[in-house]
Amino acid sequence: MRPTPLADALLDACERFSDRPALWVEGETLSYQQLFEQALAIASGLAALGLAPSERVAILSRRSSRAYAGVLGTILAGGAYVPMNTRYPAERNQAILRASGARALILDEPCASDLDSVLGDLPAWVTPIAPHAIADAGSVVCAPGETEPYQGGERLAYILFTSGTTGTPKGVPITHANLAAYLDAIADRFGIGPEDRVLQAADLTFDQSVHDLFFTWINGAALYSLPENAAILAPRLIARHGITACQLVPSTATQAAQRGLLKPGAMPSLRVSLFGGEALPASVMRVWAEAAPNTRIINVYGPTEGTVTFSTFEFDPRQPLDYSVLPIGLPLKGEEMIVCDDNGVELAEGETGEIWLSGPQMTPGYWRAPELDAAKFVEIAGKRWYRTGDVGRRVEPHGLIFAGRADRQVKIRGYRVELQEIEGALRRACGRDAVAVIAWPMSGEGSADGCIAFIDGPEIDEEAVLARCGQMLPAYMTPARILRLDALPLNPNGKVDYRRLPSHIPADL
Repeated sequence: MRPTPLADALLDACERFSDRPALWVEGETLSYQQLFEQALAIASGLAALGLAPSERVAILSRRSSRAYAGVLGTILAGGAYVPMNTRYPAERNQAILRASGARALILDEPCASDLDSVLGDLPAWVTPIAPHAIADAGSVVCAPGETEPYQGGERLAYILFTSGTTGTPKGVPITHANLAAYLDAIADRFGIGPEDRVLQAADLTFDQSVHDLFFTWINGAALYSLPENAAILAPRLIARHGITACQLVPSTATQAAQRGLLKPGAMPSLRVSLFGGEALPASVMRVWAEAAPNTRIINVYGPTEGTVTFSTFEFDPRQPLDYSVLPIGLPLKGEEMIVCDDNGVELAEGETGEIWLSGPQMTPGYWRAPELDAAKFVEIAGKRWYRTGDVGRRVEPHGLIFAGRADRQVKIRGYRVELQEIEGALRRACGRDAVAVIAWPMSGEGSADGCIAFIDGPEIDEEAVLARCGQMLPAYMTPARILRLDALPLNPNGKVDYRRLPSHIPADL
């Protein structure tokens, strides 16, 4: 049951630190031995199903030991885990489950008892694995388009589904080689050890969690799981439990500062603070540095396609900085970042263009989406590049400066969102084609707190339409309001002029 180097490293940590704390969740502390006993039981159940290398195992659980043991158990069994979210609408979870072609579904007790409301009907090829249940292999039913194990090269570690332009989530598969390159690159840069306590704030569907889980456990540290919907309370948990390392989205720090939770010296134990997923305001980080006087503050950047983090910039609050938001810095060891024009020509320092990435952390391609691969991955002189859609410029000695998006993708509360997906759900909810969605209000370059929708034509039942959207979209993607216009503004090409839509938003919103 040691199918990969990552599984070896995890089992080695369990053996070396068996009596040390591995996980604090729901007020309970589990040692490495206790956590891995749960994980190995799950791995045995998956082995009984005949799980093949890289076969997918979906996980639907609230933030509990069951969820974390499910991730570990899948890795130990040689599978690729596919996290879903209990706060997602059932329709979205169902779309992720079906698109992944998952062989098994790991459930906690609440989800197993209320499966219809959190997921709906199980596809015939999926075997549910609920707590205390013994997996029954039964007759094998293959997922549509899946008649043999994944043959895409290096074995898969996980697939994360993010917002997609087609109206359905898009899958980003990450291989063991991708993940190993990342963990190797950060080993010295963010080093932690058995005495460390690491805060885990991100949902398993957010790739920050990948860093938290595996970097913590291969190094024998303890993971402290922040309760769901409690990110704003992160400073209090850090102080209460003597947390030494954390990774948060910048909006968490901004909201904590606004609520007076960042008093000087409030977090003396904290020594590594990573922030990613949004533009990081320098002003907020100066307040954070006062609250955590012993911490390093590091801005991290990287799309899901690049395996968690691709570049870093360390902030020194004692040094002057000419930017209101922190640079995204320089690439990790072995990775490359360039800034290109529309023709793929690399631009000189100070010139603004699209950020391209290359290196061993980059995904082999989207999950069963060759058209999307063709649009986003480019090979030049034998080297494969990923076009991020992010706009930036190179400024020495700080590396890259993030300057927004080249397309209609935005960050809402740290989550990457394609506005076209929200528009697709809105069309289905209201039965109209003429709809538009913009991020609003904006909280930084490329970042927003929410979104607002526009439609034209007769009045609608706004409350009913929003409720229907909420059945298809996560809360952070559901519009706060739907504003009706006599006609959507158009540009000279007859397309919706998104730049003019903010002028139609009432001043009191």
